[in-house]
Amino acid sequence: MPSRHSLQPAFALLLFAALASPAVMGNGSRQGGQQEPPQVSVPVPLAQGTKLYLKDGSFHVVRSYEKKGDRVRYWSIERSAWEEIPTDVVDWEATRKGEVADADRRKQIDQNIKDIEANKRAESLEVDASLEISPGVFLPEGIGLFVVQNGAVTSLAQSEAQSKISKGRLLAQVMVGSQVVPSGHKIVLPGAHAALRLSSGQPEFFMRTVDGREPKIELVQAHVKSKERHIETLTTYMTGDTTAKRNAISIEGWQEARGVYRYTLGTALPPGEYAFAELTKGEVISLYVWDFGVDGAGTATKVKQKK
Repeated sequence: MPSRHSLQPAFALLLFAALASPAVMGNGSRQGGQQEPPQVSVPVPLAQGTKLYLKDGSFHVVRSYEKKGDRVRYWSIERSAWEEIPTDVVDWEATRKGEVADADRRKQIDQNIKDIEANKRAESLEVDASLEISPGVFLPEGIGLFVVQNGAVTSLAQSEAQSKISKGRLLAQVMVGSQVVPSGHKIVLPGAHAALRLSSGQPEFFMRTVDGREPKIELVQAHVKSKERHIETLTTYMTGDTTAKRNAISIEGWQEARGVYRYTLGTALPPGEYAFAELTKGEVISLYVWDFGVDGAGTATKVKQKK
């Protein structure tokens, strides 16, 4: 028979196991050894409510309410439950005024949010890309020449002009002698009409340069002849000097922002063909020009060239 002292360690182990079992553990256990799930507190956001005013000057903050005979049933935001009160204790005029005031306040909040978002979008734009050239009209991003007419901004594409020898001068040189008769070249654009068409009036032009420099440009009216637009005539003398003849239109220009220049017209452009050209060394225009035409009333449009 085991002694009393030999049973004590075994008894102690059995007692510890019994105390550690789920059946006798502390809070969170149930009979049968199945542990209860932990209690989790889930925050519930407060619902947007309105005030149901009472005739005694107090009010209930409710999510919604409805009349049922002589009773008013409402959902109490404070107690998260449906409740009822007699209709004759409700101050209906004060309740309606409160609802109108709440609706107006929500509209103002929504408008403030829209204004803040619009301001953030405007601030995110690049400085020169967000240049407001007239109320509500912004200059597009990128370099080049732009025309503004009737609140619309249109980009002008560059066209390559051609330099052609004057046949009359060449024939005279053959007959008289090249040392006496100066040579001549005509700068022309192919086609009788430019693809971009503007309405008659006084459009404004804007140029953004790639390096911020001030360009030296000129507006030239073209002379249409033999399905070509003549924009300049160059005469080169035996001394090597060259003179240029073109029908320049008076324009006024000034710097609108860094690298952005604005050009306006003193008078309205009559119908016809035109080209903006940058002047090179010797006051001769570059062969790459921005051409457009002026038609009747309307907005800027582009037409397909006939081949």
